[in-house]
Amino acid sequence: MEPCQALGQGKARYGAGAARHVVFAVAAGYGTTEVTVTECVRKGRSWKTLLSAPGHIGRNGYAEPGAKLEGDGKSPTGSYSLTEAFGEGDPGTRLPYRRLRESGDCWGSTIGDRRYNRYYRGACLPADEDLSKIMRNGPYRQAVVINYNRPPDSRIVQGNGSAIFMHIGTGQTAGCISMERPVLESVMRTLRPHDRIMMGTSRALFRD
Repeated sequence: MEPCQALGQGKARYGAGAARHVVFAVAAGYGTTEVTVTECVRKGRSWKTLLSAPGHIGRNGYAEPGAKLEGDGKSPTGSYSLTEAFGEGDPGTRLPYRRLRESGDCWGSTIGDRRYNRYYRGACLPADEDLSKIMRNGPYRQAVVINYNRPPDSRIVQGNGSAIFMHIGTGQTAGCISMERPVLESVMRTLRPHDRIMMGTSRALFRD
């Protein structure tokens, strides 16, 4: 099913809320790491396709709804807000943008730590993501935060998974969604606060 058409026909299992743009990352089934990334824009009462491109998710595919856990190599299923972005330089997004430094930018993934699934500055704990280092290596030269297991979508639950982003890449991830840089930057330039991503298998996202 074409995602934007399904959204306009009320066949998506999740509502768009106040979003003007919705990004879909749809897999054929559980276990696959390949997805089709489609961006839809609201036009009156209908939704139109802005782009469609290949992408990848966690090395173990999607988790069933509500089953994502830290370190399982799976991407979460659901609908989440996109409220901020980060990287080496703002490509022109309307989302709040954090320019990463050469060192000292971190994202908490240590279960039990008060900074779990939060950005912080300082010395990154061993289990946490060193955003600055990953930026230098390529993937986080541009990234958008998917608000899975974090406000404003939900409270943070320790151990339910952290650091879920859209970022640059051409292969499977630890749980994020990767896509080629021109595709990601094209999406970023259209995004604004309240926009959303819907991610999962076709069956999990759409009604027949």
